[in-house]
Amino acid sequence: MRKAEEIPQIVKYPFPHVIVRDFLDMATLDLVIDALAGLEYEFNESDLFSYLSFGLTDIDHPVINILRDDLGDEFWRRKVAEKFSVKPISKIDMGAYVYGLGDFLLPHDDQVEGRIIAYSLHLTDIGITEKMGGALHIYEADKLGKSTLVESLIPEYNSLIMFEVSNHSWHQVGEILDDIQRLTVTGWYHA
Repeated sequence: MRKAEEIPQIVKYPFPHVIVRDFLDMATLDLVIDALAGLEYEFNESDLFSYLSFGLTDIDHPVINILRDDLGDEFWRRKVAEKFSVKPISKIDMGAYVYGLGDFLLPHDDQVEGRIIAYSLHLTDIGITEKMGGALHIYEADKLGKSTLVESLIPEYNSLIMFEVSNHSWHQVGEILDDIQRLTVTGWYHA
């Protein structure tokens, strides 16, 4: 079950984002990781990204259903909308992503119709360091399209990172530089 019931103060610069630590209780966390380990991931690659993924939005699995409720029940959706001062959230989508050695996701803003908040629940328990790669890089983009790295968020175990999707929400997943697997459940809250 969801352990976190409160969302910390939103960081406004360069776009609204927040980290919710200890999102799931340990029993649920263990069940989720076991369930995700049993999936058959698909390799996805282009000049913009390289990773393994598995869509979770519509699958019926007892543990994934619990996780979907923890991330998207009415109480939590209302909290997220209130904290970010956005319109009510009607639904979420979600997928599991594994980044291994050499995998990456280049800068983008996540703007697709209906997405208002992006989220990523980090599930790698080895204590990823900056040297290993895989940080969530947050950029400030100017009006001419030039971007400057502002912050690198190291994916902490059992932390949920959320940010408001806009034409300013430029971010990327840094290349994995070590022989690790960066596991996340990532998706979007929709208006």
